[in-house]
Amino acid sequence: MAVLLKKLQLIYFPFLFMSLLFISGYSLIHWLLLIKFEFFSLDEDLVNLGLPLILSWLLLVIFLRPRLKLLKFVKDNSRFFYLLFAVQLVAVPCIIAQEYLKTATGQLTQLASIQELYLHKKTQYYQLQQAYIDKAQIGVQRKIEVTGKGNSHLNMTLYIAMPIFASGADRRRTSVLAWYGKTYQQEISNRLEPDEKEQAYKAFLTQSQREFDKFDPQTFVYLERLAPSSLKRELLSAAEKSPLYQAEYPTIVMPKFEPFEARNGNKLAWMLIWFVAGALIWFVLLLRVKLDEEALKAETVTKRLNHAGTIAELNDFFEMIRPKPGFIATPILMYLNVLVFILMAWSSQHFINLQGSFMLEWGANFRPKVLAGEWWRLITSTFIHGGLAHLALNLYGLFFVGSFLEPVLGKWRLFLAYLITGVLASIASICWYDATVSVGASGAIMGLLGILVIWAWKKIFPQDINWILSINLAFFVTISLVAGLLGGVDNAAHIGGLLSGLVLGYLSLDFARGARGARGARGARGARGAQVARGARKIEGHSPAKKRKPRRK
Repeated sequence: MAVLLKKLQLIYFPFLFMSLLFISGYSLIHWLLLIKFEFFSLDEDLVNLGLPLILSWLLLVIFLRPRLKLLKFVKDNSRFFYLLFAVQLVAVPCIIAQEYLKTATGQLTQLASIQELYLHKKTQYYQLQQAYIDKAQIGVQRKIEVTGKGNSHLNMTLYIAMPIFASGADRRRTSVLAWYGKTYQQEISNRLEPDEKEQAYKAFLTQSQREFDKFDPQTFVYLERLAPSSLKRELLSAAEKSPLYQAEYPTIVMPKFEPFEARNGNKLAWMLIWFVAGALIWFVLLLRVKLDEEALKAETVTKRLNHAGTIAELNDFFEMIRPKPGFIATPILMYLNVLVFILMAWSSQHFINLQGSFMLEWGANFRPKVLAGEWWRLITSTFIHGGLAHLALNLYGLFFVGSFLEPVLGKWRLFLAYLITGVLASIASICWYDATVSVGASGAIMGLLGILVIWAWKKIFPQDINWILSINLAFFVTISLVAGLLGGVDNAAHIGGLLSGLVLGYLSLDFARGARGARGARGARGARGAQVARGARKIEGHSPAKKRKPRRK
């Protein structure tokens, strides 16, 4: 019983209190800064999804991770899964709370017609006494996106924007002040053959056209004005394709068909259910793990919860990726990739999954544009990533390969090898794909891996390192190529980068042997020199001697 009370005191109740404090604090800041006073505008995907996930993870790594060290886990990785569940327990209710906050605080404005839209203070919801939705002058945006684990699914989406007028007679004499959004979506397997995907896509377009012909847009109860989000960006792109679009009026609204009083749905109930159920499961999970006997001592608890270990681990991590002699180009390449991603995320206010059209604006690889003379895309695409997970995986691969290559190649040759293999990977991509937007450092990283494969095969590195390196190389290369076969990955760039790296690795064998030999010789000369110097000092009587005390007279 004493052990259970100790768990509750040290882990369970502090975690629940911190979770409630985080959810309420984040919601209060969201309401004050973005809803009540509207100090600035951020993408809803970032505010309602991205930030709760990232901030809850950071908070629990700092707060909960040291407390989990008070438990005796049978497997070392169990602590990570406990931490992962705790992140879900905090992040999911916080995400639901932000959605509830958006609908619960939204105000409804009554308009006689859409012409009064800009005569009132901007609100989230509108009711129109008179409206005409023109289905003839529409704009359409098509999107095909690979999703799912292992890129197993293909999402096909149609975004349709229809102009809103006060009446049918206003279509030719008034400007379009707002656009009415409508979407159609279908998911198919990404494992289908190309001709099967084409047939499924045509069937989707035909079915969507039939449903749109039957759809009556006038039956809405009220309209919701879209805040900055991926949905608004796509519908705005659709509106831009209409002949009636005017850039000074970018308002997009979505129809709502239920009563305004039902807008919150069951969000609040689901948030409470998730948190209570999660707290119960968390209690059961803690019962399954024994408390470390040392943790019962007050001095041990104080030592483990002072966060010194976490700070030391963070310092070790930053020290590991800091530029230092023999390791300069690799961290600089990592910093450049991170900097470009931060700028893109700031510009788009989105970082989970960047849009293909947006990446094209920043320099993504695309065959029609490269053939039109924009050859620089072959280089810039190697520093662009489509999302946070894409960036993290490539940074890990770049750190791994650079740690082995740069001490031998040197900073300038490594940087040049990155650019050469990255460009050749981009060329392979546009040779294989007619119209695919391709981004990422993976082609260049595969090229650097190809150099390492040749060097490991020719035993450039010491025997103990060469064996471990060969196993890791086989794993990295196999996983990358198999992932490309599953779809959603630019395998042409991977193969092109790998082949170019194999060639560079073979051409640089003599240099690698010479560089390794020179480093070994410098180390031996340094050791022998120190030994000779120590011997010379001993022979000449230069070894430190004790000072003699002066004799008394």
